[in-house]
Amino acid sequence: MGYNVDFVLERDVPELTGKVVLITGGTGGLGAGAALLLAKRNPAKLYITGRNEAATQKIIKQIHDDGSSTEVTFLPCDQSSLASVKQAADTFLVRESRLDVLMANAGVMAAPPGLTEDGYEVQFGVNHVAHALLIRKLLPLLDQTAITHGDARIVMLTSLAFILAPRGHGIVFDELRTPQNYWFLGGFQRYAQSKLANLLHGRELARRYPNITTIVIHPGESNTSLVGNLSWYHKIVVFLPNIGRFLPVEQGCWNQVWAVGVPKDKVVSGEMYEPIGALTKGYTQYCLDEKLAARLWDWTDEELKAWL
Repeated sequence: MGYNVDFVLERDVPELTGKVVLITGGTGGLGAGAALLLAKRNPAKLYITGRNEAATQKIIKQIHDDGSSTEVTFLPCDQSSLASVKQAADTFLVRESRLDVLMANAGVMAAPPGLTEDGYEVQFGVNHVAHALLIRKLLPLLDQTAITHGDARIVMLTSLAFILAPRGHGIVFDELRTPQNYWFLGGFQRYAQSKLANLLHGRELARRYPNITTIVIHPGESNTSLVGNLSWYHKIVVFLPNIGRFLPVEQGCWNQVWAVGVPKDKVVSGEMYEPIGALTKGYTQYCLDEKLAARLWDWTDEELKAWL
């Protein structure tokens, strides 16, 4: 059964006048699609993080060609380097006195075994640890924005692929500083582990920071570059379970854009939504494990101490 894709930008996302939005990984794929749509709702400022400034300039040109007056800024950030993430956060904090939406969109999927610059399994490092650092650095500003302006949001992207997280653990903490070169579906086990971490982190953020609305979303399956760049074997793993559920590329970002505009009294902070705006029914035992969520929070805190 396919997703419900009842989404109309002008109906579902109010004008964003005066608001400041930051999208990680907005230089391509879902992040770029979200940037193009949100710019049509005229936020005051839109920041796009990534490594490819040339790609961002193309997006900025398209935004302005579409008639938006939003000020769009490229914020260099390599999520495989915590030094780069810290620099991006510090730069943003110098420039801005409010942050209304932080969209944690950047990610890698089914990557070969490897480590980030800081020694984390690459998917866990990019998808979870980097976002955790950026969010922790920006939390005080998000909290202050929520108090001053009545709403601030974290839109956290996850994936139903978390069902493939390592059995018996969910997150294998003792191996997060190794390549975790598992023989069976290794790339997807590592990806699933990182996406489970995104969900658990979102749930803990909602619990610990109730002023901020944290919306965890599964964007649905679409043929973005994350899928297009996979090996044929990995493409089979993605496509076969999702026959009849793949969204057109232009619809792939709709759910995360919906999360920016939905009235906050119409969502439950910390819960996960599938396209478009449907509460998930696909939780696994790990997704609802409060002890696992608390352990991840404490582990992350310890890992980030040197960067805060």
